[in-house]
Order: sequence, then structure tokens, then C-alpha cells
Amino acid sequence: MNNDKDSREGSPLSIVLGALCILGLLSLLPWSELTGNRFKDFGLFSDLSGRHTEAVVTSEIIDPALAEALEAAEKETADSTAAVKTPNDSAASAVATTSPVPYFNPRVDGRMVIEDYSNGEATARLREYAASGRLRCAMVGDSYIEGDIFAGCIRERLRERFGGAGVGYVPAYSAISGFRRTVRMSGSGFKACDIRHDRLDSLHTLPGEYFRADVGAKVSYKGEKGGKFTAAWDRSRIIFLAPADGSISTSRDGTEWTEHAVVASPEPQCIEVNGSTSRFDVRCDVPGLVVFGVWLDSPAGMSFDCMSLRGYSGISHRSLGISTARGIARWVDYNLIVVEYGMNALSSEQTDYTAYSNIMKNVVLRLKACYPSAVIIVLGVGDRGQKQGTDVASLPTVTAMVDAQRRAARAAGVMFWDTREAMGGVNSIVDWRDRGLVNADYVHLNYKGGKEMSGIFCESLLHLIDD
Repeated sequence: MNNDKDSREGSPLSIVLGALCILGLLSLLPWSELTGNRFKDFGLFSDLSGRHTEAVVTSEIIDPALAEALEAAEKETADSTAAVKTPNDSAASAVATTSPVPYFNPRVDGRMVIEDYSNGEATARLREYAASGRLRCAMVGDSYIEGDIFAGCIRERLRERFGGAGVGYVPAYSAISGFRRTVRMSGSGFKACDIRHDRLDSLHTLPGEYFRADVGAKVSYKGEKGGKFTAAWDRSRIIFLAPADGSISTSRDGTEWTEHAVVASPEPQCIEVNGSTSRFDVRCDVPGLVVFGVWLDSPAGMSFDCMSLRGYSGISHRSLGISTARGIARWVDYNLIVVEYGMNALSSEQTDYTAYSNIMKNVVLRLKACYPSAVIIVLGVGDRGQKQGTDVASLPTVTAMVDAQRRAARAAGVMFWDTREAMGGVNSIVDWRDRGLVNADYVHLNYKGGKEMSGIFCESLLHLIDD
């Protein structure tokens, strides 16, 4: 009888110990990576102890092409420095490489400003474009802007002033199409060709990807009824390169198909379908067809295209195909390009981003060559959290990255906007998380955060235009 009682009394302890062992094992898994940041990583014993041990950076993803580019850039810098250096100037060289450069104050009277490093030329051109009422804009970046989270809210705000309709650029295929709330898309038969994997491909332009279509490939786009200014549009265009004769068929609002004859050409071509619609379908019957993208917009007002590549640092854009870009510009050109990169080049260990800054300067210069009429605004990275024990604070190296991005903008003679300062500066990521504006990874904006950030950015942009 006593043995039975002892056994029963020992059962709860066994259950507790078993549960702790299971939780301990689960805490070793990289939950943020496995669930796309829907769940946070956690350390059971460090969280229980409250000790501040080794720092862990949330969701640290570095563009794999970056290491190669940085190594080459640093070697080139070392070789050129060694050729001219005297025995006594090594310390001076180190200071010259890392010392801060003068720049505009990111805030004036408490308001965020867009810093112009073009001696006022960019500001003048932007005001001229705005006065014409036809702003053609693109935002390129990484997962920070994925799914129209940031760009979509900017589009809404600017359209309240300039008008326009439609979501603008959409890819022929997307593995995350369900994540985007501004357009629904479905299709098959397309293969993405990504600049991260073949950076010297001359067919790459601003989106950083194009698509090869099988014969019979099809895709459908539907406007979201709840999306402001994107539920319907007036002009649907598909831009492509046809190495052989064939046909492309289109359908508007689910009506009967129209077949468009396609003749082989080494130059980009466009099929344009006019008329108000909330749905656009495309079927491709051209062997070897290359699709650069589909644009759903309006001839009047403003457009704002969102082009994102998850896990990308932006560095391969320094090899964009200028000839291809100018060919596409016959139908789709831009007078404002907003560049958002850097989060996938940010490391908890690297404190000097001089080499990355030099590469991004070349990226911006390449964008200028591809889109010579465009005003370019480089965005600094947003604040990013670092978990240490049970606390979260800013990743210390964010400051160095923002400085490097500002240097790149200044060297290239374009504009710069300090996203981190717009959030509130150092440790602002904690406040934004507490207010439910960023995800549990302490990096990415959610839709509520995108709306908040877009309001700050649009205030800066419109003040610059109207000042």
C-alpha cells in the first residue's frame, strides 16, 4: 500500500521533469528560421535564469553573394593602398577609411527630412515631376518591403494627391503570392531567373528577376476588393522578349480571350490592353519566351511599383543590363526610384561597412545609367533588435551600416532617408515591437508598421516637393 502511494506521489515530479526535458529540446530548434519568423527563438534555461550571456541576433541572414563581393572589394582596396602607401601613412589611411563624413541633419524641427546630396538638382527635378502630376515610382529592396507592406501604404497616400490606379509591377510567378494583400495571382509554367544566382545576366533590370515561360504557361491577376486604388485599373501590359514566333493571349475581367501574334525579335516587346478591369489573364504560346513582368496601372496619375527579393543585399544590381532596361523603358520608365537594401548585409560582428558602401555607390551609379531621368532615394536600414538574455536592444552595428549607406548616397550624388532615425533612433525597435508595429523577429515591419512608416516617409517626401 505504501509503495503504491509513493508511486502515485512520484508521478507529478516525473511529468514535470519530462516536460522540462521536452521544452529544453524544443528550445534548441531555430523556430524563427523554420516558421518564417512567425515564432521567436527561445532559450528555456537562459530565459529562466535571467542571466545576460552570449548575444543572439534575431534572424541574421546574410546574402551569400556578398562575401565574395566584399572579399574582392577589400583585396582591390588593399592592393591600391599598398601601391601608394609610405611606411608612415598606415594609421592615417585607417582613419580616412572609417571617419564620418559631414551630412545633413536627418531631422529639422523634429520632422524627418530627405537629405539631398546632389547640390539640389534631385530636389528640383522631383518638384518638376510632381508638378506634372505624373510620378512613376519604383521601390526595390529585400524582405523588409516584401508583400507591399511598406510600398503599398506609400502608394495609397500619394494617390490621394496624384491619383492613379492599379498595383503596378507584378511578377509572372511568385512563391509568396498569398502574402501580398494588394493583388491576388495564380499561374503555372514559369521559372524565375534570379540576379542573386546569375548576376552577369544582361537581361536583369530593376526587379532583379525575370521569368522563362513554358509553352502554355498561364497567369491570372485579380485586384483585391479591399485594396484602396488597387481593386481595378485601366491599363494592363506584359513586357517580354520573344526568341521565336508565337502568340500571347489575354483576357480582361474573365471575358473571351484575345490572341496577339508575336514575331521573334532581340528587343523587348509589349502587349498593352486598355480598359477598366479588375482581372487580367495571360496565356503564353511562344517557345523560349522571357517575361520581364506585368504592369497593372493607369496612364494618368502616379504609379508605385514594389520589387522585392528576399535575402538579397542589393550588390548584384551593379551589373544590371543597361540596354535591356532602356529597351523596357519605352513602355515603363521611372522618375523616382527608392532603394531599400542593407539588412541582409548587416552582421553582429562586422563594424566597418566601407567596402559595402563602395559597392552600393556603384549600384546607385548603375541605376542612374539604366534610368537616367530618375531621382534616387537610398533608405538607410531600419533599427534591428538583438536579444541578450531576456532583454532586447538595438544591434550595435546598425549605426555603422546607416553611416555606410549615407556615404554611398553622398558619393553617388543622390538622396538619403534615415529609416532608423524615423523609427526613433537607437533602441526604437523595442518600442515598435511593444506597439505591435514589427514582427517577433525584431526586424521586419508588419502591415500596421508599414502604415506607420509610410506616413513618416510621405510626410518627408511631400514636404520636400511642396517646400
